[in-house]
Amino acid sequence: MLKFHARTDVGLKRKHNEDSLLATDEFGVFVVADGVGGRKAGELASAITVNTFQAYAPQIQSAVDAFAADQNRETRNAVLQLLDQAANAASKRVYEAASATGRQGMTTTLVVAAIGGGAAFLAHVGDSRAYLVREGMLRQLTEDHSMVNELIRTGAMSPEEAATSRYRNVITRAIGLYPNVRTDTLHVELLDGDRLLLCSDGLSDPVAPDEILQNMQEANLTAGVDELIEAALRGGGKDNITVIGIEPEAVLEAETVAARAKAMENLFLFEELPFHARLRVGRIVSELFVTPGQRIVKQGEIGDTLYVVVQGEVSVVADGQEITTLSEGEHFGDLSLVDRQPRSADIVAKGFGHLLCIEREAFREFCVMEPTLGNLLLWKLVATLSQRLRSTNKELTRG
Repeated sequence: MLKFHARTDVGLKRKHNEDSLLATDEFGVFVVADGVGGRKAGELASAITVNTFQAYAPQIQSAVDAFAADQNRETRNAVLQLLDQAANAASKRVYEAASATGRQGMTTTLVVAAIGGGAAFLAHVGDSRAYLVREGMLRQLTEDHSMVNELIRTGAMSPEEAATSRYRNVITRAIGLYPNVRTDTLHVELLDGDRLLLCSDGLSDPVAPDEILQNMQEANLTAGVDELIEAALRGGGKDNITVIGIEPEAVLEAETVAARAKAMENLFLFEELPFHARLRVGRIVSELFVTPGQRIVKQGEIGDTLYVVVQGEVSVVADGQEITTLSEGEHFGDLSLVDRQPRSADIVAKGFGHLLCIEREAFREFCVMEPTLGNLLLWKLVATLSQRLRSTNKELTRG
């Protein structure tokens, strides 16, 4: 059973609350929107955004239900695309309202979670945050779209400098700044005992991660959320504070989820990415379950898919002779992400198995949709292929 507790507080310094929230167990949709604009009515921007997601909630629930009934890349991405669609609808409505009332600059942040099918689907714009609490650890699921975070990412500013920077509240993306907005979307598989936290920066700025974790592990979720509000007030309460704590129902097997996560983490393309980035890249990954003797790849056929072995073993067979065996964590077909050459061997399942798959077109689309993260993946792929070529040249030279 889905449990949650949501609260918003004006804080100690502001005269009115520009934050808005949506928390509905009927549709499993949760939203935090932190309005920006002061006298330009940031509270209107956040209210429009929440109302837009409330109107989309039945559609979002239907998409989540479709995913729960048949979990695959298409049903998963359909939910993420719908969250992005709702965010862009909200951005258009806020932009038009600002233009009509002479309040240009009226904008809001957004973090939204849709829960169902043993998963959380998130969309994010600005510096409101989503966290995952799992097995005594707090993991930030979103990356702030802020000026100081961009400077930290490029090495121009340290996290300590960012904490006191005069620009720490300047966001680089917002709902309503333009009619369209680029969202970050991601999908998180849920385990028993997981909790999710959505919040505005009125909580994340004054309250340290250790204290957030401590309160989110409180046995009583309601008490934990209430204490987080009090902690932000003790920290000065300089901003409006909005917190939604969610305890979802997990329906997935922990062993399977852990195996998938380990395969993603160890794949050469993703091994250096932070946790939240791997979750965003997860939208390009699909799954394949195989039976003994099943031929996954046929020698001589054009291939367009990279495979990662999650569970089981596969044989690499060239011209009828087994060359090697690939086991859990190993991959094959990486060249297919960049060319359309015939496969050099058959790949045959040795038993029941589970593989992750990345198709060339999905990889290309992601690089266009997420250019910064996509460029990191492309450079990693180029570096890996270059290293392989150098090793081959070295072997040939020795020969």
